[in-house]
Amino acid sequence: MVIEESKTQVKTNHFGSRNVTFDVLAKDNTGKRYNIEVQRSSAGADTRRARYHSASIDVDSLSSGQTFKELLDSYVIFITEKDVLNGQEPIYHINRSIAETTEIFDDGAHIIYVNASYQNVETTLGRLIHDFMCSQSSDMLCEPIAKVTYKYKNTPEGVDYMCKAVEEYGLKREKEGILKGRQEGIIDSVIKFIKKGKLSYEEIADNFDMPVDEVRKLAAQTL
Repeated sequence: MVIEESKTQVKTNHFGSRNVTFDVLAKDNTGKRYNIEVQRSSAGADTRRARYHSASIDVDSLSSGQTFKELLDSYVIFITEKDVLNGQEPIYHINRSIAETTEIFDDGAHIIYVNASYQNVETTLGRLIHDFMCSQSSDMLCEPIAKVTYKYKNTPEGVDYMCKAVEEYGLKREKEGILKGRQEGIIDSVIKFIKKGKLSYEEIADNFDMPVDEVRKLAAQTL
């Protein structure tokens, strides 16, 4: 497996539904997708949030006309500061299973929780978690990770790159805020037309360039 694409702060755009901003969204050379979330707060790592992230990846992975069999595996990985599942395990793999037979129900959806409070440096995972929690490259045990961290925190070119990345991220969030405001304004207008009842759902959808199913969904939530 080779990661071919990796993006940070990727936001979904599900009109009329709650959107998600992925900390990291990656894709490997087989097409499988990976969402990595870092959560200091236990509340931010709620099990149903992991479920929603998994569903959001699926929605964005299948194009119109594709069959369900073409939906590839997805992995939602929550790295948590504390042991939020309270099993005293360093890592938890969550997969659906058939209750009556205990066999795995292989639908391709995988959820993984990594317990960052586990730092047994005698294990590979423990060393990786240890380095992930370090703020200084000199304290890291894995040389490749330490070198990359040092580059971006301690060299002029690395610091310059990070400053530009932070600036671009700020501009991106500003644009997203403007877009969100516009979308909310459109939804408010659609709801007003729905309540007036003078236009059909098809006519409202055409006026606002919105799928008619989204108009029906808003109507069901409003009326």
